[in-house]
Amino acid sequence: MSGGMSGGFLYLQTAGEIMLAIALLGMAGLIFFVYSQFENRRGLTSAMLLLLGIGVGIAGLAHLADLPRLWSGANRFEAVLNAFAGVFALGSLGLAMWLAPRLRKRFNKDLEAEIAAHSATRNALTKAESELEVRAAAHQSELARIKQRFELALRNSPIGVFTQDTDMRFTWVHNPPPGMSSKNLLGRRDEEVLPLSVAEPIIAAKEKAMATMQPQELETTYESGGRQRALYILVEPMIDKDEKAAGTISVVVDISQRRAQEMQLRLLLRELTHRSKNLLAVINAIARQTAARTCTLDEFLDSFNARLVAIGSAHDLLVADDWRGASLRNLVQSQLYNHLSSNEDRIEVEGEDVMLKPEAVQNVGLALHELFVNAQKYGALSTSGGHVNVSWDQFDGHGVKLVWEERGGPQVPRPDSVGFGRTMIENVVGRALNGEVDLTFDPDGVRCEIAIPPSQLIAD
Repeated sequence: MSGGMSGGFLYLQTAGEIMLAIALLGMAGLIFFVYSQFENRRGLTSAMLLLLGIGVGIAGLAHLADLPRLWSGANRFEAVLNAFAGVFALGSLGLAMWLAPRLRKRFNKDLEAEIAAHSATRNALTKAESELEVRAAAHQSELARIKQRFELALRNSPIGVFTQDTDMRFTWVHNPPPGMSSKNLLGRRDEEVLPLSVAEPIIAAKEKAMATMQPQELETTYESGGRQRALYILVEPMIDKDEKAAGTISVVVDISQRRAQEMQLRLLLRELTHRSKNLLAVINAIARQTAARTCTLDEFLDSFNARLVAIGSAHDLLVADDWRGASLRNLVQSQLYNHLSSNEDRIEVEGEDVMLKPEAVQNVGLALHELFVNAQKYGALSTSGGHVNVSWDQFDGHGVKLVWEERGGPQVPRPDSVGFGRTMIENVVGRALNGEVDLTFDPDGVRCEIAIPPSQLIAD
């Protein structure tokens, strides 16, 4: 054996190499044991342990592989160093093996604590998730109720709601006006669904709402299904989280009915003005004629007031039916029964009810009043045994003939002069109705026939 080293040192170095190899291989085994305790072996720590175990194991194998070299030559210092290193390595291995179970216990305890902490966290998250689900369900339920109330409120109303983006394209539509549908509006612009003349002021209002961040309102009209529709539009800007305009939301109210009512009201006001002027002219004529045929102020006031009451009764019927006209039966009753409530059996009314136009209501009412007053003063109603029959029926298949007939009263002489009532009945009423009036003074009682043409009747 070369190198001049005695056999004792050779054996000492060999023993040191063997102890180092055993220690390193033991360390490698211990490292692999610790590695095997990890549940998740894909982490960085597990990878480092695996590489360290492999490296230590290779080093141990290298010391075993270096044994043949020792016998070829070694010095005493290296022999003592190897022996010391081997003893230290075996001592370290023994200490590590003694600490391994305790480290494992500590490791398991820490692992259990970590698992418990994760479990508590998971339970807390599960509880929070459950609470969030409950809250979300409550919010969804509340939103569903709000949506239901919203839809119920607008279902049968003339109110529609729209949203549009900054490009003015419809993004949501609810309860659109007549002639429009959600399908035809979504994704389109105003000028694509409305005539340009109608769309331009609407677009201008929406652009102004987004530019000024202030609500805008306007009214417009459009034609749908051959009918003119009127809309009131309120435009509000939609604001995003950056306080910028994200589009518009518009509330559209169909005011067609209101517009029609306003037009009808204007027509009624014009008609009322016209009729008021005519009525004033009639009252003026009645006043003049009554004054010319009365001798005292009291007599004038009684006659004039009675005629005003007759006109007022006729107008009450017209007002009750929005000035469209009045029932002939109601007209007869208002002129006769109100003045003879205790003797209604003395007046008979017969005929199928018809509707008279306003002009006919006023003039036929005056004629009935004059006939009634004459019957009270001089005719059938001036005695207890007299009675009056008022009847009407169709003639020529279209018009109506009203007949006033008195019976059971005193003998009726032929009047020598023409009074206001006769003039009113024969001349004014006939011309106003564009019909015929036949007033006869039969000795058995006055008879008056008034032909009311179809033009003065309201068709059913």
